[in-house]
Amino acid sequence: MRYTRPNGKRNMVSLGKYPDVSLAEAREKRTDIRRQLAQGIDPVEQKQSDKRQQQYAAQNTFKVIALEWHAAMVPRWKESSKRANDSKRVLEMYVFPKVGDRPVESILPLEWLEILRALEDAGIFEQRRRLHAFCRDIYRFAIITGRASYNPLTDLNTALKPYKRGSFAHIAQSELPQYVSDIEAYDKSPMVRIGLKLLLLTAVRPGELRMAEWEEIDLQAAVWKIPAERMKMGRAHQVPLPTQAIDELRHLHKLTGAFKLLFPGRNNPRRPMSDAAFGMALKRIGYDGRHVPHGTRHVVATGLKELGYPREWIEAQLSHKLPGIEGIYTHAEHMAPDQRPAMMQFWADHLFGTERRSEGLAT
Repeated sequence: MRYTRPNGKRNMVSLGKYPDVSLAEAREKRTDIRRQLAQGIDPVEQKQSDKRQQQYAAQNTFKVIALEWHAAMVPRWKESSKRANDSKRVLEMYVFPKVGDRPVESILPLEWLEILRALEDAGIFEQRRRLHAFCRDIYRFAIITGRASYNPLTDLNTALKPYKRGSFAHIAQSELPQYVSDIEAYDKSPMVRIGLKLLLLTAVRPGELRMAEWEEIDLQAAVWKIPAERMKMGRAHQVPLPTQAIDELRHLHKLTGAFKLLFPGRNNPRRPMSDAAFGMALKRIGYDGRHVPHGTRHVVATGLKELGYPREWIEAQLSHKLPGIEGIYTHAEHMAPDQRPAMMQFWADHLFGTERRSEGLAT
């Protein structure tokens, strides 16, 4: 189709090839071109401009910018640090599937609020805090690099529930027998039930359990070796496995042994189970606001202390480093075999009613 540009020069634009473009479609395109010309718009220039904008938008999606930001930050964090792994993981879990492919400037504050409130509703406030901070920093990076003009996450705190970091909600020691009974009776998901029991039997962090891989588990040696890159302290951690934990793991292996992860996701088994799964189960059995998965570590630590075990053993089991004591972590990780393993076996027997092994109790 020949036409006269707004500057008076003649030009030609293609309406497409027949039969790829029907006669009716060609007429519709011709009508659109005439409408553009009536508004003083050159259709060829407009098409080129639209193409450039599409290319620009594709290069400036939230996911593209987030990965650039992550690559820029990793050298500061150290590639194996928990923060480097954590930041990418939470973005992949909660943000990329929802708005990752959107141009960064097209995502509204209300959409970010919905993403963050979903974590609130699941009771994972610490995860919400971290995700909010990561996304806020990504927008700062986008502004500095000329891809965004404002940060929609800056003022969202006023619309979010207040959260103070501190002790996680947890039951009292007197409630432990009922708690054990309640999780053993949980029948909505065998995988979740096993997970809740393993948290009690090992005192690991919920995230460490959800992302555990079968190759880390040595049932013969009764030990779970967690690599440094998945540990909060950035150090490899050995978790002794009492016989009850081994029984649960054997049962779990029948359910998920074909996968890499102990707790694979329902929709994508290459990713871990949702971090809301354990919390939702606790809500269903009546512990909403009283006990959260991470609070189990406090329960185990308090229980072991009341049973008379040394603080150093307990802190080593929690993968903590005692303040003011140089190298206590390293020392604790290489304890004699009759210390932490025996301690955790006694704890497991204490929990699940097996005859207690008096040789495990510290004196």
